[in-house]
Amino acid sequence: MKWITILLVIFIVAGCSIKAPEVRVTGEMTALEQEVIGAYNQMKEDTWMIASTRDTEDTTGQVSVSPEKRQVLEALQNQKFNKDDIDEFKMKGYVGEKNDGFLLVRNLEKYNQELTAQENQDREIIMNRVIELKSSLEDSNKENILSVFAKMYQEDSVKGTWIQNPDGTWERK
Repeated sequence: MKWITILLVIFIVAGCSIKAPEVRVTGEMTALEQEVIGAYNQMKEDTWMIASTRDTEDTTGQVSVSPEKRQVLEALQNQKFNKDDIDEFKMKGYVGEKNDGFLLVRNLEKYNQELTAQENQDREIIMNRVIELKSSLEDSNKENILSVFAKMYQEDSVKGTWIQNPDGTWERK
């Protein structure tokens, strides 16, 4: 045992050293991002459960939910329904993802602006509801919250989508 210790010391002293690898943590979300995205995902789950619940129907066959929840449910359903068209328009460069979480029409000649207006309205409803549901977000700067949504929508965008950077410049994903 003594010889092993001596050999180990000689080995270390002789110039062979052990260097800890450099560790970089990337992709970590800020607390604000975690809170916004967590609330958004919870809201999507809640609206999914509301849409599929049958035992809370009133006498007219309608699920009884608050007007705010119904509005968010409709916005999420609209987004799902329009996703293929929006993705196609993004790929073709007709619309781009702005750095505030909304879409921008980039080519007016070949694009129907109604769909972008509807998508942006749905996004606004969803964003406002997330802020409303999380009282801790009320004190946060709305621009910071919108930038979290922008990042989420940009990351979810198809390849070829025009993306607006935080400094206002545009580039293709």
